[in-house]
Amino acid sequence: MNFGGDAKKAWKDIWGCGQGIGPITRVQKTAEYIARLKREYAQAEARLAEL
Repeated sequence: MNFGGDAKKAWKDIWGCGQGIGPITRVQKTAEYIARLKREYAQAEARLAEL
């Protein structure tokens, strides 16, 4: 990649993945991921209700 030249266009061809790419260990169906998020949210909510 050529990073020189017009600074306004230097990043137009670079796709960042952010800092959260490291924990990804497998590809899964969206429905499975959403179900996990719902389950974890409910567990966290229950723990907070106990406080």
